[in-house]
Amino acid sequence: MAQQERAERTRRALINGAAKAIDLYGCEGASLAVICTAAGVTKGALMYHFPAKDDLIRAVRTEARQVITGALGVVPTSGIRPLQTAVDMTHAVAGRLGHDPVVRAGARLTREFVHYPDGSVSWSDAVREELAGALIGAPDPRGTAARLVYSLVGMDVCLRGEERRPGRSCGPLRGHLTRLWQLILPGILAAPQAVALYRAEGSSPYCAFAAVPDSVYPESVHPGPRI
Repeated sequence: MAQQERAERTRRALINGAAKAIDLYGCEGASLAVICTAAGVTKGALMYHFPAKDDLIRAVRTEARQVITGALGVVPTSGIRPLQTAVDMTHAVAGRLGHDPVVRAGARLTREFVHYPDGSVSWSDAVREELAGALIGAPDPRGTAARLVYSLVGMDVCLRGEERRPGRSCGPLRGHLTRLWQLILPGILAAPQAVALYRAEGSSPYCAFAAVPDSVYPESVHPGPRI
């Protein structure tokens, strides 16, 4: 049992280390050496758990999708208007993008590989599906869901270009997302005056995720020149 636990801890460390490296440098720039340094393991341990880099990339993508699906799954829906649920879901995603390196790595991999060779579904697909379900009754729910995801990812990319700190807060992203909803809500509500019934900033504190401290990122994977 102890050996299995150690193996699982090593595997988790590799996925998290790979996510941090991919988040900062992209798939190509995240070399095996950088990933091992970020994970604090040897290259032999990496090859034991993930014989090929593609295996590790797939694991990061899968983990990102699971994290996002889990975050969306706990967004309250009982007694809440479906459209408010959609707003809250986007803020839940913004919180993860702001604080979770695995989700950020998943987003970057989706940008770099729109159609990944293994055919797996990206986390953004899962978000679009959940949002489309919550937007049923609004005009073009699937199209609106897609545009929200595109806008959310685009805002995060731009903000991270301005503020390249690994543990940055998701506050700025949620602020831009709130203003986006303030623009969108009047256009998708049958009665514009109904906007007052909704909270564009989200109806729950979905940004309550602990920021990743700088110490988690070894020196070799701090923001800097591409490796």
